[in-house]
Order: sequence, then structure tokens, then C-alpha cells
Amino acid sequence: MICMDYKRRKSFALYESRRKTLQAISTNQNLDISLRWWAQLEKSKLPRKSSLSRVHNHCIDTNRSRSVISFYKLSRLQFRRLASKGSFLGLRKACW
Repeated sequence: MICMDYKRRKSFALYESRRKTLQAISTNQNLDISLRWWAQLEKSKLPRKSSLSRVHNHCIDTNRSRSVISFYKLSRLQFRRLASKGSFLGLRKACW
């Protein structure tokens, strides 16, 4: 799964600039309708894997895809385990 997510991120990075330029052309109301239509068709020909909505965050330790804290790239379970061990500087489990 990590390999698949890595491939999707790589594909997104490869096609990102092309997708954004085609999107800008297709939404520009000042351009001719035929040019905007062509941009929309070209955008639809791009691979589906290259879309940003297909990329998911995964935990780097366990490859868990749910409840990933994006700043640390860890799932909540791994984050809690490492925080209680004291692996993060300046972060400590609240006890009262």
C-alpha cells in the first residue's frame, strides 16, 4: 500500500502543473468557448491517478490510512504510543 500511495503522489507531482493550467484555461470566462472546451477535454484525458483527491495520507510506521495526524505523518495510535514514551520534545501526555 505504501508503494501505491507513493506512485499516486509521484503521478500527481508529474501532472500537477498541466492540470492547473488546463483548469485555469477552462474556467476563464474571457477566452473563447472552443478553447475552454478543448482545455476541458484535455484535462479529462489526464490519468485519474494524477488527481489530488486520490492521494491519501498514510501512517509511516503502520501504513494505517485512518486518523493520520498530517504534521507528524503518524496515526493517532502510534502518535499516542510515542508521546507517552517521550519521543517528541516538548510534548507530554496531560494527566490530572
